[in-house]
Amino acid sequence: MDRTRRNLLIGGLAVGMLALGGLLCEAFGTRRHNRRILTEMTDIPERPAGNPKPMHEEDIAPVLARLDAWFAANLPLPQHGFNPPATEAQIDEIEQLMGLKLPQSYRDLYRWHDGENDGISGHIYGLPLLPLHQVMAEHQSWQEALEGIDGDAYAIPGGSWPEGAVDPAYINLRWLPLTGDGGGNSIGLDFDPWPAGRVGQVIIFGRDEGVKVVLAQSLGQFLEWIAGLLENGNFELVPIEGEEPLHSFQLKEPSIEHFHDAARALLGAPDPYV
Repeated sequence: MDRTRRNLLIGGLAVGMLALGGLLCEAFGTRRHNRRILTEMTDIPERPAGNPKPMHEEDIAPVLARLDAWFAANLPLPQHGFNPPATEAQIDEIEQLMGLKLPQSYRDLYRWHDGENDGISGHIYGLPLLPLHQVMAEHQSWQEALEGIDGDAYAIPGGSWPEGAVDPAYINLRWLPLTGDGGGNSIGLDFDPWPAGRVGQVIIFGRDEGVKVVLAQSLGQFLEWIAGLLENGNFELVPIEGEEPLHSFQLKEPSIEHFHDAARALLGAPDPYV
């Protein structure tokens, strides 16, 4: 499926459903436009035999300290403001929502900060770390969307990269969003990987992300990757005309505005369209 068809497809099937939870509140201001109704479905793909690799256990305190130092030195307030830490009860709610034991790294991330304030540019190359209440709201929106297509998670064709690492479903309720782009697309943790993947791997998924991509084997590895890119100078703070002192925050190389697309290019992954 080419890029135009993928864009057009979303309007007929997904916009009405995902808007139920506000997931698409800013969708028409994001990077993709021109949508039409899906005219054909796909068969449910057969899951390969075997089991995914187990979850990494890791200490993310050192990389959080590195990120703290970099953010403090390079990202101006008030545009970039983190929330206070989440409570144990708030993190427990997410664990109950997912019906599984969260990795210690996830708990440590939200003990650090419960996401960040609303703003024009988030800490992950323009993407905000979602506060837990918004994580729950987005998960609920996906649940409603799945019900809206009669529980058929494969109603919209999809793919994954590397092959066999991620469920190519359009919706999987064991994908837990970490970031959001305002248009229904996220970077998040995958607790239902296919056999070539790892439990807790970090993936790109969402409304426009037909091809799901593994960014890292774990949350800690993802944060290490981001910290390394930033510390090596691969970033740009671009003033927004007429909105001084606000700016956009993106990769310098490749110079692609949306981090999902830039990350795909960095890793040699395919584009989102199948």
